[in-house]
Amino acid sequence: MDIPPPVFEADSAQIVGLEAALLKYRRIANDGGWPALPAGPTIEPGSRDPRIEALATRLMATDDLLDDGRDYEEYDDDLQNAVRRFQMRHGLEQDALVGKATLRAMNVPVDKRIEQLCSNLGRTRQVFDAHQPSVLLINIPAFEAYLVRGGKPVWTTSVILGEKDAETPLFESQIRSVVMNPTWTVPRSIASEDLLPKIQNDPGFLSRGGYDVFDTEGLVVNPAAVDWAALDVNNFPFRLVQRPGPANELGQIKFLFPNPYGVCMHDTPSKYLFAYSSRAFSHGCIRLEKPLEFAEHVLADEAWTRERIDEQLESGETLSISLAEPLPMVVTYLTARVDESGTVFFYRDVYEASVLTRCPSHWIAASVFPVQMTYF
Repeated sequence: MDIPPPVFEADSAQIVGLEAALLKYRRIANDGGWPALPAGPTIEPGSRDPRIEALATRLMATDDLLDDGRDYEEYDDDLQNAVRRFQMRHGLEQDALVGKATLRAMNVPVDKRIEQLCSNLGRTRQVFDAHQPSVLLINIPAFEAYLVRGGKPVWTTSVILGEKDAETPLFESQIRSVVMNPTWTVPRSIASEDLLPKIQNDPGFLSRGGYDVFDTEGLVVNPAAVDWAALDVNNFPFRLVQRPGPANELGQIKFLFPNPYGVCMHDTPSKYLFAYSSRAFSHGCIRLEKPLEFAEHVLADEAWTRERIDEQLESGETLSISLAEPLPMVVTYLTARVDESGTVFFYRDVYEASVLTRCPSHWIAASVFPVQMTYF
């Protein structure tokens, strides 16, 4: 099931949609919320689990399942489709299996969802009131990026972001250049902590990966002349640079923007990772599932067609292109959004960023919100 893009219209339709969602969830709360589903074995297609009736009631509460007055005793096609819709709205695997993750999401109380909508409404006001209509938005909890032109999304892609101990930071910048067939200068921490054990266990690792080794003077070193077994995290006097090629960790293309974190955005050879619903796998950088499509958008004003891009990539030569008009970008943290139909999406707080999900209690029940709410 394809996930529709969020609404980012210039007239703040995203804000209006979140306000409408907040009212809807308040009405659900006033009607008593939804039942908590007891723990138990995974509910699978065809199951006659005693929790089926409660499952149907839970799905009806948030309009994932139409209330047609019938009784549900078996986990039939209608219930499975409703569960898939629920899973889509919560960034979960759309497998129709009601296991631990889906059960956990269903059992979040309505008051918590109201608090989540409240806090995200505040952050959304900040993001969309303060920036130009042309911007690339990277939403960490959704693992998605949206290119907005003229106030509307024109392109979207899945992204891979930083793992829990190497979080992708929140920041604003401008994409100023595009590099095709990039080299990768391996950060010292990654070289000494992650790659060194692989080099020590596999003499052919550097050769197969296309790595060059440089000493502290910048001179090329023959890897075979290095006593790798004598090195460790505290003793690693080398710099590793990976040449362009199919194994390069940056893939075929990267996008550069100034930031104090050393973060860049790039392609990746590990395409299989995009099959996961939660994609916190990087050391903090942003990996794009569709980087060449993004390059088409970014380089359109530079007279670069997709055919020309492909020709440059096939050449294997590294080329850096400066953008005449840098593209603003914002890395944000929105755990709730709406699409153009008003469907509400919730995402797991992947970094457990409690400071970003706080919502003053008197706002949760308030009928009128302040025009601006500041959270960071």
